[in-house]
Amino acid sequence: MLAIINDVLDISKIEAGQIVLVEMPLNAQKLISEIQKEYSYKAHEKNIELRLASNTHLDNIILISDEMRIKQVLINFVGNALKFTEKGYIEIGVKLKNQTIQFHVKDTGIGIAKEFHEKVFDRFRQVEASPSRKYGGNGLGLAITKNLGELLGGKIWLESVPNKGSTFYFALPQTLLVNE
Repeated sequence: MLAIINDVLDISKIEAGQIVLVEMPLNAQKLISEIQKEYSYKAHEKNIELRLASNTHLDNIILISDEMRIKQVLINFVGNALKFTEKGYIEIGVKLKNQTIQFHVKDTGIGIAKEFHEKVFDRFRQVEASPSRKYGGNGLGLAITKNLGELLGGKIWLESVPNKGSTFYFALPQTLLVNE
């Protein structure tokens, strides 16, 4: 119950414009590496590989944004991937694409049918609606994540196929870039 109250408070603060962004330069690869290390043990407990995308170390991607909020978005994607993946892997990546810095979290989980791709970002919306649901949650995590992504000036979307997995994307405008 406390989680639901905190989620409702988070979404209310975002919508009321009460979230203050603390923008500073940050290294995108370092950020996803930290998340990968932090959540590897949970993946290991489920016998799932949590890996970085193979192209992750090709560029030194530096951006100016709120590190805590970007982390919140990506951690929610990783948490969902861990929840809905029984075998296989989860991959975290970042790359430069069309004047954006594009993060992704890909999994080999249960996937989401096309008709639910937009709906999963709605409040209290879950694909699995039966009273005896296998997967828990309150249906606010992706709504909060999408609102945070938009607050940061970014865009969030997904690609998914049932029984094959999902890839959640988070693209931010390229604000500062250093390639070394």
